[in-house]
Order: sequence, then C-alpha cells, then structure tokens
Amino acid sequence: MRLPHNNVVARYDRLARQGQCGSVRTRNKKYKRRRVNFDTPHATHFTSTGKNSTILSEYRVENRHGWSDACRRVTFRPTERFIMEFFKQYPSGLRLVAKRMDNFYTVSLGVYVDVGSICEDASTNGLSHFVEHLLFKGTPTRSSLQISEELDDIGANLNAFTSKDSTCFYTKSVSEDLEKCIDVLSDMYLNADMPEGELEKERGVVLEEINMAEDTPEDVSADLIGQALYFDEPLGQTILGNPENIKYCDRHSILKYKQNHYFPANTVIAVAGKFDFDELDKLVVKYFHAGEPCATPHVDEPECEYKSKFLHKFKDINQSHVELAWGGVKYDSDKFYALNVACNALGGGMSSRLFQSIREKHGLVYTVYSYPSFYRNCGTFEVYAGLSPDNVEKYCALLSDEIRRFVDEGITDRELARAKVQSVNSILMNSENNMSLMRVFGRVMLKSDKVYSVEADRNGYESLTKDDVNAVIREVFARSFASSYVGPKHKGFDAVSKIKL
Repeated sequence: MRLPHNNVVARYDRLARQGQCGSVRTRNKKYKRRRVNFDTPHATHFTSTGKNSTILSEYRVENRHGWSDACRRVTFRPTERFIMEFFKQYPSGLRLVAKRMDNFYTVSLGVYVDVGSICEDASTNGLSHFVEHLLFKGTPTRSSLQISEELDDIGANLNAFTSKDSTCFYTKSVSEDLEKCIDVLSDMYLNADMPEGELEKERGVVLEEINMAEDTPEDVSADLIGQALYFDEPLGQTILGNPENIKYCDRHSILKYKQNHYFPANTVIAVAGKFDFDELDKLVVKYFHAGEPCATPHVDEPECEYKSKFLHKFKDINQSHVELAWGGVKYDSDKFYALNVACNALGGGMSSRLFQSIREKHGLVYTVYSYPSFYRNCGTFEVYAGLSPDNVEKYCALLSDEIRRFVDEGITDRELARAKVQSVNSILMNSENNMSLMRVFGRVMLKSDKVYSVEADRNGYESLTKDDVNAVIREVFARSFASSYVGPKHKGFDAVSKIKL
C-alpha cells in the first residue's frame, strides 16, 4: 500500500502514501502509488525527562548528512504528556514504534514484516502475497470466520497488503479495543496453520486476482516497466507472482517460506492514535512473546542494477499505456527530498510541466504524471501516460522536449517554492490521520531503523535549494532509461524506446 506524501494522489484509500514504490497488493485489490513517497528515513530527537524515567533503548541520531558522533538515550516517563513518540526493541528482536495522539477516539495498529516480492526468486515469486492471504485463513484457536467476526463485532477494520519490499497486517479500532486487535493480529502472525482446505480455496482467490490485474492495463503497464528497469532481478518481478508458482506450491513450501521471513527481528509493530504506552508495552510482550530471545535468520535485501530494456505487451484495448523509468535514489539518500520536489515540478500535479504541456496545451492525454519509488538499495523515477494509439509518437516527441528543457533549464524559483509548500503541507495534513501515521512510522522503522519525525521531514524540504534539485535532475536523466508499451498493435508502438534526451 502506498501512503501518500506531498503531491501523491495514489489510489489507496485516497491516502495513498507509501514508498512502495511501484504498487501494492491488498487482500481485496491492488493499489498503485503514482508520485511522491510519504516515508522518510530521519530520526526523531527524543527529549530526556530526567529522573525516574525509563530507558527504552539507545540509538544514534542521524541527520541528512550522516550519523552524529554521539549516542543518545531514548527515555520517557508516562506522566509526562508531552512525550508523544515511543520506540522499544525487545529481547526477541521485535521493534515497537508508536505515536500517541490523545485527541483521537481511535488507534491504528500495524504489523510490518520485511518481506515482499524483492525477497523472492523465480521459483517463489508470489509467495509473499500468498502468505499474506493465508494468514487470514485460521489458527488453532480461531477459524477464518472467527477472525472476521471478532473484529466485526467491535466495529474494527482489518486488512493487509503486500508490496515489493514489505507486508503489513493492520487494524483500526476505538482505543478501548486495542487489546483485542493485538490479540487477533498476533494470533494470525504467530499461529496461522494454513489448513489444506483453506489453502486450496485461497489459491483460487489469488489466481483470480492475477486474472483481474491482467485485465487492468494500468496494472499491466506498472508491472512491465518494473520488469524493464530491473530485468531478470527480484525487484522486476510482480507482486502477485507467477501463476504457475501459485498453482503448484504446496503447504510445506509455503510454511517454510513464512518461517524464513516471519520472525521478530524482521518485524515492526507500529501504532498511532490514542493509547497508554505502558499498557501497550505490556500487551506486545504478552501477545507477541517479545520478552523471549529468538533465533534470527540472516536475510539480505538484494542489490539492484538498472537496465534499459524496452518491453511491450499488445492488448485489444482502446488506449495505449506508455511508461519510461530511470534509476533514482535509495530510501535513505540525502537526495530523497530533492528527487520528490523534482518529480512534483515535472509531473506531480495540475500545475506540473507535463500536465500543462501535454494535457492542457496539446490535449493529447487524459492522464500523465511522474512518480518516484524508493527502496533500501535503489530507487526509480517513472513517467506514465495513457492516450490514444494515434498520439503515441507525438506524445513521445513532446515528452522528449519537456525533459530536455527540464534538464537544461532546471527547476524555477516558483516551481521550487510551490513544490516545497505542497510537500510540507501534505506532511502536516497526513499527520492528522492516525492510519497514515501508523504506516509511515512502521515503514520508516522497518527500512531505516529510525523513528519518523514530521519536523525532520518538514525541514528536509524547507532546506532544499535550487542547486540541490537541479543536481538530482541532471543525475537521474543522465542515466539510460527503460521503457514499456501496453496497448493495441500499431506502427509507432515502440516510439517510446527511441526518445532522444
């Protein structure tokens, strides 16, 4: 799922904001994030409360320029109401990060696992998403129906998603029902037994989801451009996976895959909303057995190499879906904010260059936008358009002109000011949504082992200069690009692969 950030207009609860980056698969639908990543890597600066405070952990504070020399102790005293953010790492390796929001009636809870299609090979592609589905199919003490009924009985929301590089199970409830939500999610996470009968039924469900995605051209386009940029690499695989893997994988291989990735040190519990931290701490220990040391398998996220392939898929549809992709920057790069701002100016909204030129001035498209994605070891910058096949060649010529002008002239003062304001105000607006904050706190901790800070995020944008943004523009567009085409077969379908920059 993607959680939005500044100019993001992702199709995800209309919150869309996650770094995924690329796309996300939930139990019910695939949501795509088109534009800026909401998640950021910078740490919150905690304030020591002095005497009688409890030491939760020790950490090193990082700013945009790298690690500081000093270690600081993260402390809190429950009676001090101004302490709103908490972090704790347990003996098991499990991490808890929480944002208290006392003026809310509700609380959002997420269990983030550091596993997605980037962790798969050709023989296991699709298992991360399949496992996500199967955790809803029952435990020794709860049937699939009981899991649903227990949370429906208290009016809570329950769902999950799988992305390229993470999986999340989450609830939203009134704060009084937080314990019930922790009880159910921990039971699913720890004890899902995946009975054969349920597995076979869910196999059919996932295969139908794959068929549905194949009938959605924009989804096909998003998968194809990922494959073109990361050709023959794990990150180039689809989230839903190879249908043959889903058809023929057995219960033993699925349970083994879960065991290899679902362990405490690979997991973050994220909470945002109204709660008492002392009580939350006790609940995590009780239900997730977090106080017990646990063996930690070694799991590395693979390095990525950018490719410049052109891939196409002909479909009997009315529109052509055309994409280009360049290598971007990593999740914790000090160029993160600059690339988001560059994306905003080029194709992030109604005032962006691509929207104003290609749609408003020339009327060639209904949809055109750019969006970045960020991963632990790499990143992408993509441009998408949906348009009539007859306009593909003209679109490619205009796109080439706009990108060359963007690189040569750089971002303007007004574009920079606008993008910074949009980014900062989006951060502030999203900080009032506890589900959105839960997701960003969870993902930032999962991917960078830091506590998210709204102020650090805000400062990252406000401190940007034109030189910062123009440098990343030149860096990204100096790279070779990958490209893709989905749509009806016609003479100029490959024009996107021939763009000269």
